Amino acid sequence: MANREDLDRYFDHNIYPPKRLLYLGSLRDDEGKEAGVDYQMFERFLKGLTFLDTVSQKPITIHMNTDGGDWYHGMAIYHAIQACRSHVTIIAWGYACSMGSLILQSADTRMIARDCVFMIHDGSDEMSGAARAFEAWGRECGRVRKAMYRVYLDRMRVEDSSMTMSKVERMCSHDRIYTPEQAVAIGLADQVFDKFRQIEDE
Repeated sequence: MANREDLDRYFDHNIYPPKRLLYLGSLRDDEGKEAGVDYQMFERFLKGLTFLDTVSQKPITIHMNTDGGDWYHGMAIYHAIQACRSHVTIIAWGYACSMGSLILQSADTRMIARDCVFMIHDGSDEMSGAARAFEAWGRECGRVRKAMYRVYLDRMRVEDSSMTMSKVERMCSHDRIYTPEQAVAIGLADQVFDKFRQIEDE
């Protein structure tokens, strides 16, 4: 039976220690719009993840719903999950798009709920400033895309050993949307989530 303090932690800080649960989702900006993956999401999530992984190495379950956002804060979340000593399961609800689809790849067990939208793409870049700044950020964007392709490739090769970097690049050339079943088939998820028994039995 949950006590008031545990419930307050979950609703206010996205962490429920008794069940080793974390929620990973967007906050709202000043205009009430979904902020996406940003520094606030990363900071709040890292504190909860570090706490759970420090007190015990029992499995951790992350409930995620995000349509994407900032590359650098998203990859910070990705690497924090990868560094966990505990087994991490991510359940994607609603959206697992763009950076959200990448974060999903960091988990030991990747689940997608029925009707969740899974989308991969090259993303978009907004740059301004002097010509040399454009050149520098252009090189950085190229590096980032290759790193992104590598994340997808490493997981997809487990399912399909013939998968190549060039194939992943073509897949990401535009918004490519997959059903949960399709995401599992290409190796970017492990199973479609139907019942909580799926994680309780692990």
